[in-house]
Amino acid sequence: MEDENSPALRAGVDFRGSENATRRVLRHVKPGKNRAPLLRYVRFNLPRTTRLLLIAMVALIGGASAAVALSSHAPFPFAMPVLWGVVGASAVFVAVGLLTAARLWNWGLGIALASLLVYLGGLVGNAPYVWNGASVAAAAIWNLTLVGATGYVVLFAALRYGMIVAAPDNQHFLD
Repeated sequence: MEDENSPALRAGVDFRGSENATRRVLRHVKPGKNRAPLLRYVRFNLPRTTRLLLIAMVALIGGASAAVALSSHAPFPFAMPVLWGVVGASAVFVAVGLLTAARLWNWGLGIALASLLVYLGGLVGNAPYVWNGASVAAAAIWNLTLVGATGYVVLFAALRYGMIVAAPDNQHFLD
């Protein structure tokens, strides 16, 4: 059953015999259901934009961690080496992400989880909040470590679920 008016075939893209053409489309439909989960229908095919957004989230995490490390308010004892480790890993991630086409999103997840652990350690310790004696800017930057890490984890989950795609991959939309 070939459609000679298919936009894919007219554009010169032939998926016959590929995984997309041979895999059952209904594999996401659970037994007894008629449709796949709603989020399976949400697709964004902006690979370069998504890649830059993921790199920007890690850069935000690294910048906020550097600002916290440079402040005089340590979130918990021995936090400075951990914060500088997050800063260094973020710098390497951003450099590799901008200069190569490597798929390094798992590394970014590690950086985000490390930032979340630092934030949780600060909650147990002496995090820089206004009521702790820190300035409003220091408290806002401290909260950016949480917001950036949570944002990256959400984007990573959407990437793994198939809702978004990051370069060099592509979902091959033609419409």
